[in-house]
Amino acid sequence: MTVALTTVETCCASLYGHPLVELIAGQSFHPGGPAGTRRLLDAARLPTQARILDAGCGLGASARLAAIEFGLNVDACDVSGAAIRRASALADGAGATVRFAEASLLRLPYEDGRFAGVLAECVLSTTPKLPALAELRRVTAAGGALLITDVTATDALDAPELIADVLCLTGAWRPAELEDLASSSGFEIERTWDETEGIVQLLDRIEARLGLLTALARDLATTELVPGLKWGPASLADKTRVSNIFRDARRLVTEGRIGYRALIARAVPVETEHEHRATIAAN
Repeated sequence: MTVALTTVETCCASLYGHPLVELIAGQSFHPGGPAGTRRLLDAARLPTQARILDAGCGLGASARLAAIEFGLNVDACDVSGAAIRRASALADGAGATVRFAEASLLRLPYEDGRFAGVLAECVLSTTPKLPALAELRRVTAAGGALLITDVTATDALDAPELIADVLCLTGAWRPAELEDLASSSGFEIERTWDETEGIVQLLDRIEARLGLLTALARDLATTELVPGLKWGPASLADKTRVSNIFRDARRLVTEGRIGYRALIARAVPVETEHEHRATIAAN
């Protein structure tokens, strides 16, 4: 199946489906990693065997965790065919039963109201937000949980190109935008909290692994992860350049210009949503 992608989705699909990116960043590529996923699922309080969708699953680390640790009935999708193939192999190896599909958040191959929960970790910032939220609402049962973590950024942001690509800062949420758009898309906000420390942890992990690859750089062929973004002996060996990129990224986090936010919301029944919209229009 071929999925038509937006520009940002194409970039992220190229990154997340690349073996070198898995080597550098690991199998859980979003800030917070498995610990952040556990916090979301703990807070959602979904019953065992509830059907959940991991939308934008990448290599399937969260899908496997949901199936194995929480006993959930898991579907997972991603725009990257390479990532889906790798995720399926990893799930089989871990003994996790997950149904994988190659699909965009804008065109989910699931019927209305199928899921008791939808998990979207660091993925809505890679696609048009309102259409994607509408699709997530469509496949979420009334009263079902929307579980989001995603990157936030201030309007005036000059991030290093590599960090902007890795954290999908082009489509990062602005302050309060996550809550506002979720509320206007048929969800009622239940809880939000800060997960920004996960960005620092992700940066630390990537920088440490790049340091190891620096020692091996002479044996690596130059690899183009996405157009214009190349990694190989020359780029890895430039320790000062790499160090400065991560220094600047941490500074943006410290200054509060980049953050990471978690949200749990419940799908409002259609009748209630219509009444809510009518009340807003009347006022």
